[in-house]
Amino acid sequence: MWKLKQLVAGDEEREESFLEDESDGICSLSYTQRMYAFAACLLAGLVCMFLSIIVFVRPIKFAILFTFGNLLAVGSLRYRACSANKYDV
Repeated sequence: MWKLKQLVAGDEEREESFLEDESDGICSLSYTQRMYAFAACLLAGLVCMFLSIIVFVRPIKFAILFTFGNLLAVGSLRYRACSANKYDV
């Protein structure tokens, strides 16, 4: 819908996608802050995955914890990716 409004209005100066707009806040963090956020998300994800193994006999709890743990672990990589994207020309 935003692209449609952009085409109708003739405003073509802004070519960034929605995800690039949202990631500017993450990439504006310092290197140390990104590493702390990466470590915290990864650790929380690993803890959730470990807890899911403990409650393996209850399928719903297992599924929720395991899924949330995987999302946190994979999401933590976004903090690492910003350091690589920050220095692209």
